[in-house]
Amino acid sequence: MIKNTYASPLETTSMYEAVEVVGDYARRVRPDVCVEESVNLLVNGSRVATIIMSPDDLEAFALGYLKCEGFIRSLKEVSSVEVKWPDIHVSVPGIEGDDLGLWMEVRSSGCVGVRSSWVDVERPLPDGLSVSKDAIFYAMGFVNDLAKTWRRTGGTHCTIIFDEVGGIVAYAEDIGRHNSVDKAVGKALVGGRDLSKCFMACTGRMAAGMVAKAYRAGIPILVSNTAPFSAGIELALRAGMTLVCFARPPHMLIYSRPERITGMPEY
Repeated sequence: MIKNTYASPLETTSMYEAVEVVGDYARRVRPDVCVEESVNLLVNGSRVATIIMSPDDLEAFALGYLKCEGFIRSLKEVSSVEVKWPDIHVSVPGIEGDDLGLWMEVRSSGCVGVRSSWVDVERPLPDGLSVSKDAIFYAMGFVNDLAKTWRRTGGTHCTIIFDEVGGIVAYAEDIGRHNSVDKAVGKALVGGRDLSKCFMACTGRMAAGMVAKAYRAGIPILVSNTAPFSAGIELALRAGMTLVCFARPPHMLIYSRPERITGMPEY
């Protein structure tokens, strides 16, 4: 299905000259800096979005984006993915040309390329998954461990998908938090994982666009180490999702459906 004709010619980081100042001390340094590039996503020949992102894992990004933005329900609908830098060409025979007009680029809270409404968030996600409080805290410890580019540059977001006992299913880094979700979801889909039995841990704020991506991927529990926005909370409530934010052991705030988190003290 995937044909990588010409992969990204760029690394995800590059070194630049800088002067580091610490108090009364200064020195010349060459720190790593994240590379940002503009990538075009085309579906059946029509440009769907131009997204600023880290130039790696482009095939996984395309597949995850299509799933998380509601273009497809499964990978069976995709006949091919072909990278011709800086374009990613995806063939989805079931999508008519006129249907592509339903999607538009909306720039909000650093997000590019999400759908302009949540009309497809109709049925709440099922209740089958539960995760222990300790598993969530354990999982959040991996965010710093796996985010190698972040440790070198301080400039990326990380998304990790875990199974119900905290085993790592997929992870990805990108300069955009939304892109890191798409890449991680794409990797999990290629691996044949059932995302309804997984939870997702992310860095970055939980805007509605982030919650919607997890919903469309079928992931019922979404965890972040930072803040939510009001629209993100409202969408999680509507979608029957568990939204956990400020998850920094031993602290977390659960904004919706706390019953999916086991091992909780009484409240």
